[in-house]
Amino acid sequence: MSVPASGETGSAMASRSALFRERQRATPKLIGLRLLQIPAVLCVVSIIVFALIEVVPGDPGRNALGQYATAEQVAQWNASHNLDGALIERYIAWTGGLLTGDWGISLVYDERVLDLVFGRLSNSMMLGLYAFLMLVPIAIGLGVAQARREGSRSDRALTIVLMSLAAVPEFVIGVLLLIVFGLALPILPINSGDALGQGLPAQLRAMTLPAITIALGSLAVFARMTRNAVIETTGSQFYRTAVVKGVDGSALLRRHVARNSMIPVVSLLGIYLGAMLCGSAVVETLFSYPGLGALLVTATQQKDIFVLTAGVMITAVISMLALLATDVVFTMIDPRVRFSGGS
Repeated sequence: MSVPASGETGSAMASRSALFRERQRATPKLIGLRLLQIPAVLCVVSIIVFALIEVVPGDPGRNALGQYATAEQVAQWNASHNLDGALIERYIAWTGGLLTGDWGISLVYDERVLDLVFGRLSNSMMLGLYAFLMLVPIAIGLGVAQARREGSRSDRALTIVLMSLAAVPEFVIGVLLLIVFGLALPILPINSGDALGQGLPAQLRAMTLPAITIALGSLAVFARMTRNAVIETTGSQFYRTAVVKGVDGSALLRRHVARNSMIPVVSLLGIYLGAMLCGSAVVETLFSYPGLGALLVTATQQKDIFVLTAGVMITAVISMLALLATDVVFTMIDPRVRFSGGS
């Protein structure tokens, strides 16, 4: 009986090694395929963005020069910024400027749009990453705790709390935090923009409240998905088979529960990560945080078309790269993923 068991073990190890080598060879192909798809998606996004900007009321030249500028001055300004030609000509000039780095000058801030957008993007990415690092361990911990106590009072109580939290809009959470920490418990700054440039500890302290607001807005979704995924995994046939075979507790948790439970969670994490890194207009406006989201709000209000179009395109790029990272992670954790026939 020992020889067949040994043979089966060796066969399983050889199969895993072959699969690992296959993934090593195929992952660069997957990345290359996704990188080829990104420009096509961005092309469609650029057409949609340009079309939407065209129907926004208001004259860019008039917005830039003010109400006292003459019609000739407005027309000359529009012509100098390639805003007076045919629609297709303006689209080609606009996309050419995006590709070459000539994104124009902001109508509101009188700065180069390239520098302005990337400066605000770096602030939003710091805030989004901080919120993401808060969210993931707490959500996974709550989900696992609920799954281990499925049907208990604590499970039902956490479900009620999390569902209630999910029903509260993000701006309401932010306003409540502003009231609590601005009046009753002033231990954290409510104006997050003041600490930028004063060192990492001061910046993290200033970003704590907006990061908590962003994380709480997504906590219920991730915790609930983690709970359901763990319950589904522990109730599956392969899990029961591993338990009957006497698989070690740590190996059982690592190879069977954690790896399989994280498959649906990772897909959602990739989407939310891209959104968090691009900034939250509501949260950044509430806490006076100079991020990309707040910048796009101002650009929309003031019809600053150069900032608005560049910001939307950068957001699309970040989102696509986050989805690419999610695809790569899938190839590492999902044993059902196969690379054959270009799939």
